[in-house]
Amino acid sequence: MKFALMTSEEQQLFRSRLALISGAVALAMFALLFRVWFMQVVDGGYYRELALGNRIRVVPQEAPRGIIYDRHGAILAFNRPAFNVELVPEDAPNLEKTLRNLSLVTGYPYPDLLATMQKNRTPYKFKPLLLLEDIGRKGADLVETYQEDLPGITVAVEPKRLYPTAYITSHVVGYIGQISRPQLKELPLAKARSGRIVGHAGIELVANRTLIGTDGGRQVEVDHVGRELRVLGDPVDPVPGGDLYLSLDLELQQYIKTLMSGQSGTIVVMRTRTGEVLAMTSFPDFDPNLFVGRIDESTWEKMVRSEKEMLINKAIQGQYAPGSTFKMLVALAGLDLGIIKPDSTYFCPGYHRVGRDIRYCWKNGGHGEVNVTQAIEQSCNVFFYQLGLEVGVDQIERYARMFGFGDATGVELDSEKTGLVPSRQWKERVMKERWYHGETMHLSIGQGYLTVTPLQLLTYANAIANRGMWVRPTMFSHAALAGAHGAAAEPLLAAQTRKLPIAAENFDVVRQGMFGVVNGDHGTAHRARSRLVDVAGKTGTSQVIGRRMRTGEAGLEEADALQPHSFFVSYAPASDPEISVLVLVEHGKSGGEAAAPIAKKVIEYYFQEVRPRENLPPRQQPELQAEQPAGHPFTRRLDNAFPPAGTPPLAFRAR
Repeated sequence: MKFALMTSEEQQLFRSRLALISGAVALAMFALLFRVWFMQVVDGGYYRELALGNRIRVVPQEAPRGIIYDRHGAILAFNRPAFNVELVPEDAPNLEKTLRNLSLVTGYPYPDLLATMQKNRTPYKFKPLLLLEDIGRKGADLVETYQEDLPGITVAVEPKRLYPTAYITSHVVGYIGQISRPQLKELPLAKARSGRIVGHAGIELVANRTLIGTDGGRQVEVDHVGRELRVLGDPVDPVPGGDLYLSLDLELQQYIKTLMSGQSGTIVVMRTRTGEVLAMTSFPDFDPNLFVGRIDESTWEKMVRSEKEMLINKAIQGQYAPGSTFKMLVALAGLDLGIIKPDSTYFCPGYHRVGRDIRYCWKNGGHGEVNVTQAIEQSCNVFFYQLGLEVGVDQIERYARMFGFGDATGVELDSEKTGLVPSRQWKERVMKERWYHGETMHLSIGQGYLTVTPLQLLTYANAIANRGMWVRPTMFSHAALAGAHGAAAEPLLAAQTRKLPIAAENFDVVRQGMFGVVNGDHGTAHRARSRLVDVAGKTGTSQVIGRRMRTGEAGLEEADALQPHSFFVSYAPASDPEISVLVLVEHGKSGGEAAAPIAKKVIEYYFQEVRPRENLPPRQQPELQAEQPAGHPFTRRLDNAFPPAGTPPLAFRAR
């Protein structure tokens, strides 16, 4: 056989084709090698996880939130075990059969289970998805019993919040709910699972970072039905969130709730020297346990649209005209500026006229000639109309801000309101009008544009009780802070007080007037008088405006919603104050009628039941001194002021 030699043209064509084929093969081999390198080096971890996914699981373990206690260790919020049913679809060979068997075992309809699975699906394989939440221990036992018929189904246990005190501490402790995306981004990765549920109000919100724990977890080997076979490596235990001790006295909170049954308003009790809030209640209240699961829409709408503002903490978010409780501030301004002296008097004929503007006193015929202590005792409007005009709106505003009005108190709760202290400049800026003398008269008796929160009003009355020492209210126990921080807590506690630049003797004059309010012959709060302990205080009536009158068949009459709010601020004992108390009864008409009797009961309960639990040293009883002038506020002996030693307190306390 003869082989013809290729011509030079044919050889050239052969070489070009060979080079082209070789290049294509080399390129294909390079692409293949690059893909192998990329899968093994760059994506190696991902494919390794997929390869092991059918037998290795990372089981995260959520850390429980910290426990919230009252000052004596009574539990206000803790965690109970909740049993959830989870599904890994990749571990269920016949997903429909698994879901139908689960429906038979638990009683939940198959369509609902299918819909929940579709809703909760994730792009991550072998990641458990939630099917049933909080099915109870009995339901969990049934699922575990029929595990062989439920491949891919597991029971997971997670901590669930529980509020044993429910309504009693709802506005202070607050409630929890699902985390929002912005909140989730702020949490460190180690708290991501435990932080799925966060505080939405109250202490649960403001102390959320402290209460959230650090996640734990373990790596486990499972069989074909998802059952755990063994733990691989050492598990990482979750770290529970920090516990908190509040300043509240739970039994006092419970007692106050019984006093306010069926009424709306707020009661706050505070230690005069430390600012520790022993009780803070707001009515109507609510059950925070409703928010632990998924609150239904109808219940939520009912709570939000409640006419009496069920979800509002009225102690810090309600804004009211303070009424006559503001008169002590005007008196202090007049004394401090030298406009009046303790024996200065104004005449009250029952009204006061400035030009064409006339304002009336609450008492027909007036109070006659009265000095400042008598004016406070009898709550004489005309005295304070005249004094307020001499002090002037600018100085009234300055002293109001000195006492903290118009600013948040700084208590450790969310959404605290600041109220409004009006001024000449404020009205010109906001309302484009000048300030009138009649508005100064309104301001002098705590009416008009002025609004305050009940807690602001209590800290102001507390500063009077302390003869000028303003104390920031706190929701945390000083004893617990001192125990946790030792000497480092002292600067924190000291920073909560400030001395007001008003002479102590001016406070003594006002305090004598407040003593007369309760104990004097012409006082407006006789119903707060106690045989157990001397009480000093001041009534206030906050006018309700901006609502329509209703017309009945008999003519024009006021609806219940138009009745004024009743205030009473007080402290006890009058000579050496230990606690201060504020009572607000919404639409209670008169402070002396509605609020003062409640304050008396709260104060007596404190000295009979609360104080013995504090292990405080016995108080020295003031002795009678014949040399003191008649009517001196601190001459009455306090007989039987405290119960006998060993008297047991009420037993309401979570153990």
